[in-house]
Amino acid sequence: MGANKVEGLGILCSLLGVYFSAKQARVAWIWNILASAIYGYIFYGLGLFSDMELQGFFILMAIFGFFQWTRSTENWIPEKSTRLQLIIGILASLVFGGISGYLHQRYAPNVSFPYLDACLTGLSIWGTYLAAKRKIENWVLWILVDFVYIGMYMQKGIPGTSALYGLFICMAFYGYRSWQKKMS
Repeated sequence: MGANKVEGLGILCSLLGVYFSAKQARVAWIWNILASAIYGYIFYGLGLFSDMELQGFFILMAIFGFFQWTRSTENWIPEKSTRLQLIIGILASLVFGGISGYLHQRYAPNVSFPYLDACLTGLSIWGTYLAAKRKIENWVLWILVDFVYIGMYMQKGIPGTSALYGLFICMAFYGYRSWQKKMS
């Protein structure tokens, strides 16, 4: 399968994952697993090693999210994080990014954007955790992170994926509003 077709398949699976997350449907996690496997392959080829590793984490979190959303009541209500949880999440994500970026820069040949990629990875890990725990702030975090990812992916020459992240931002606004209505 050609590179453009692989990227197209990754885009389709990713869109379905976010769409079903916004709809609070458990099947979202299955689409996220497929998208992560495809993008792990793509990012490896581009030297975006933190993003590649993130896809493995996304797969594990998708399994966690699938079972987390299965065990809960059918008509669940999203929750808010505390200010302390948000501060700890941001700091932990940035510390992770600094350490991971350093290790990739030092030991991984052909690494691209080691610190930026690693910090975005840290924030994405936290965002996925927030989504699995049904915290509404996950959508705000994704809007911010996806905006930065767009620029990085344009620099790496994958405009389809950059456009996908633009769509993710629109879908995150939708997801936030949808979850916010459930909280009212």
